[in-house]
Amino acid sequence: MLGLVISDSFKAVVTIYILIPFLVIPQIILSGVMVKFEKLNHNISSPGAIPIYGELITARWGYEALAVKQFMSNKFEHQFYDFEKMKSMGNYKRNFWCSDLKLKLDAISNDLKKGERGDDFNNNLLIVSNEIKKELISLPKLEFDYANDLTPERITPEIITAALNYIESLRKYYIDYYNFADNKKNVLIEKLQKEDGDMFYKLRDNYHNKSLEELVVNKNETITKIEYKGEIIQKMDPIFMDPKYKFIRSHFYSPTKQIFGVKVDTLIVNVFVLWVMTIVLYLALYFRLLKKLLDSGEVIMGKKVKSID
Repeated sequence: MLGLVISDSFKAVVTIYILIPFLVIPQIILSGVMVKFEKLNHNISSPGAIPIYGELITARWGYEALAVKQFMSNKFEHQFYDFEKMKSMGNYKRNFWCSDLKLKLDAISNDLKKGERGDDFNNNLLIVSNEIKKELISLPKLEFDYANDLTPERITPEIITAALNYIESLRKYYIDYYNFADNKKNVLIEKLQKEDGDMFYKLRDNYHNKSLEELVVNKNETITKIEYKGEIIQKMDPIFMDPKYKFIRSHFYSPTKQIFGVKVDTLIVNVFVLWVMTIVLYLALYFRLLKKLLDSGEVIMGKKVKSID
């Protein structure tokens, strides 16, 4: 459709030939496969979501839909996906998230003992405060009474100790959470093997795609998390992470997207977006909007030239 709009709008064939690479190359580079969005200029991108210019690339919507659908819904992975998602969260929280917050709390505690607040004091405290508040929302059954006291003005050694105890409680919870999911997965594997001794391996060999798995779980990336604007953002296992935005926008390889708070499969949302893009371009072609814009530009420029003469 975009090619038809360009062909209809420009008079010279040479101009069309020149424009074609400028239409195709961004579709390749910004599809999310060749170059990861967070690797681009940080001033125009965000590590927590696909940047706006990436949302305009049709190839990114199509590729993400196919990759997510193929990984989650093949006959092997769909049986274990829910358990793998639980294991991923448990593994990240207990081994990386909790450890990072403990290090920050220890650094804050040392500064308080010295009576001198270092350069990272306020930033560490902000991250700890934001992350604990998010955790209290997602896991309210583990209580922490000092969430509003994690500020530079109100922080005390006693509050630090309480926060460390809370983080340790979370770590133990996520250890049990991981073990529960792992046991459930093992029970399912044993069930498959009872039905057919080679069933598990047959399904894995026939349907599991290792190369695709490396992409959707960021297996080749050594960075598991980053700090951005007072938050810790998980970078490992994006295929097992729920989106945090309420309307369509999400991180790359998100398994679902939210529409006004309701989770919808990525395949459905992405295909819908592709149809919307196609319809918009069809309307632009039908009403010759680009051609009219170019013609009006020529008229304006012609008037300017005459006025100068």
